[in-house]
Amino acid sequence: MSKRFEPVDSGMVLQKIKYFCSYQERCIRDIEAKLKDWTVQKKLIPDIILQLQKEGYLNEERYAKVYAGGKFRVNKWGRQKIEFELKLKGIPENTVHKGMEEIDEDDYQRVIRDLILKKQKEIKPGKDLNIREKIITFVQGKGYETDLILTALKELKI
Repeated sequence: MSKRFEPVDSGMVLQKIKYFCSYQERCIRDIEAKLKDWTVQKKLIPDIILQLQKEGYLNEERYAKVYAGGKFRVNKWGRQKIEFELKLKGIPENTVHKGMEEIDEDDYQRVIRDLILKKQKEIKPGKDLNIREKIITFVQGKGYETDLILTALKELKI
């Protein structure tokens, strides 16, 4: 159910998109998608984005930091997955790296160990099952680096 906003409604579009940005951090790609969904004329989109940036409603560095921190703390995603998703959203490489600074190294190591132990408890032994491989595959799937996983497995004697 798209709404078409004509140029005379550009003030209304700006107000609606400001509200869209105010209750959750957004990236430029999110804004472009929403404006396209609203069928806003393509020629107006760059000016709207620029206005949002000038007024502080849109800041990709802030977005990257919130995204990285949230995905790590809430979803227990690793750096590789977070970086991949941010790049998919069109976030520049240097901004992605600034976002990754939100992840504390000690917390990161702790979460790897917690994920390993959680998965170990879930796996039922038997049928020539390689528990170690299943754990590695699971934690890699969450976006964690193989060398860190292997180090944690060694420390946990798994």
